Amino acid sequence: MEIHQLRHLLAAAENSSYAQAAKRCFTSRQNVAHSIKAIETELGIALFERHGNEMVLTPAGQQLAGEAREIVTKVDGLHVMFAGPDASDQTLNLAVSTNLFAGISLGTDEYIAQHSDRLRVSEMSCEDCYRSVCTGKADVAVVMCMERKFPDCDVLEMGEGSVSFALTSAASPLGRKESLSVMDLKDQKLLLMSEPVFQYAPLFAQLDSLGFDRANVSVIPSTSSMIHVVKRSGGTGIVSDKFSVAPPAGFCAIPLSDPRLNWHFYILFQKNSASFRSIAKFAQGIQGTF
Repeated sequence: MEIHQLRHLLAAAENSSYAQAAKRCFTSRQNVAHSIKAIETELGIALFERHGNEMVLTPAGQQLAGEAREIVTKVDGLHVMFAGPDASDQTLNLAVSTNLFAGISLGTDEYIAQHSDRLRVSEMSCEDCYRSVCTGKADVAVVMCMERKFPDCDVLEMGEGSVSFALTSAASPLGRKESLSVMDLKDQKLLLMSEPVFQYAPLFAQLDSLGFDRANVSVIPSTSSMIHVVKRSGGTGIVSDKFSVAPPAGFCAIPLSDPRLNWHFYILFQKNSASFRSIAKFAQGIQGTF
């Protein structure tokens, strides 16, 4: 079993199509099919079954895909780690997700600031960061979101996810709780940093199953504006763990108890980019601050 076969497997799983997987991997549909067949023969299991026009993982395929994703992620991490200290410091187009700097550590913030002379930084939604890397508009992106996949680009996760917090008035009923579940949020007016579908997918998968009304969502990308809205109109903001240290007077930051809702920090890039060695050197530095 070879690493390119695992990449073909993951691409097919994420796109539910051998043809789309081939486009993602810059190869032919026949090569993807051959890789899948080779793995199936080697392990003696069926990886996919057809549902209509889609290829869907079997239970055994789901288990293998989970293991394969960890292997591929570690291999990609090695490519970044050993890209070489002699990589050039060419200027990179860096996309950062909205309010990233309110969630990252001081060390990460300082690292980006120290290298500002070779970075053209654009702040945008988490989804737009992803799309910008996929289309080549950005060389690299650093994003903060709840756990998710990025099927059309290469990904490096930086450490473990940090706990998400709910920012609310200390006088509210929620303010008296030590931790919150999704059930506690289902009747709240939620204040988010960006549109919910992409950055908060695990949260809304659960809220939607509880009948949550998405009309009760407001997108407020500024934390200072979020604090103002909570103070004037009530509601609950979803914020990073920085607010747990010293929330503003009259407010409290309560941890969300479900680890599926933790914040994760990802570096997004294209390994086949002409700027990869510079991207890798930048990624090494970012990783070193986590």
